[in-house]
This record gives sequence, structure tokens and C-alpha cells, in this order.
Amino acid sequence: MVTADDLPLDAPPRVLIALAVDRWGSVGLMVRCARLYREMDWGAEPELLSYLAGRAEPRWAALGYGTQGYFVRTWAPRAMLYAWDARAVTVVQEALADEHWRPREMALKVVAHRRLEAAADAVAALRADPSPRVRAAAERALHRIAG
Repeated sequence: MVTADDLPLDAPPRVLIALAVDRWGSVGLMVRCARLYREMDWGAEPELLSYLAGRAEPRWAALGYGTQGYFVRTWAPRAMLYAWDARAVTVVQEALADEHWRPREMALKVVAHRRLEAAADAVAALRADPSPRVRAAAERALHRIAG
């Protein structure tokens, strides 16, 4: 675990992700985020979560991530708002179909920010999502892709 002495854990995600890019490069960070999203294997690389979650990471580590693992699956795509490699698009597409609404909403934010036209069909389908927040994010993403 990275401590506040090593990293400004109270910094906004944009700053923490920029520091993660300094540490691993964009490609290295995206590879780590993809692995984290797909495997939920935070134990293999606890330092990564300090960059993704900041001050919240130690609390999640103590809880063992448990039933709210969707937060980890949300933090991984959130990093893609601030760092990018085209190979990350597959993780974004996977997150659009996540079982929990939070990763779906975050993936939609990434689609909108990165204007990922390849995800347009999946985004259009999310206009009928059970979550109002996901439906709203889908509308914004479609508008951004079209604009």
C-alpha cells in the first residue's frame, strides 16, 4: 500500500492518474486497469489501488473489497478519463455490460469523453437501462459521439 508520504492521497483523480502515468506510462496503466477490472486481483498490485482510489483505498483494503467490488470495477474505467490507450476500448465495452450500474455509468462517461463511436450500439441499448443515472449517461454519450 502506498501511503500519504508517497502519494498525495487526497488529490483529485486527475492528479493521481497523472502520477500513475508517470509511474507506469499510459499503456502500462491501462494494462493494469484492464487486469484489475477483469480479474479483480488487487492483491497482485496493491499500489495501483492507491492511485485509483486515493484516500479510500486503505479502507477498502481493510474491508477486503467484499460485496462492493463494483467500486473497484468503477475505479478502473475512471482512470480512462484521464489516461488512455486505444487497447482500453475493450474494457470500456465490457464495463458497459457490467452487472452493477456504477461501472456502466463510468464506462459511459469514458465513451463520451473519448468519443468512442465503436461503442455506439451498446450505448444506445443503455437508454433503456433500469438505472436512471445510466440512462442519462447513455443519452449524454450518444449526444457527444454524434456531436
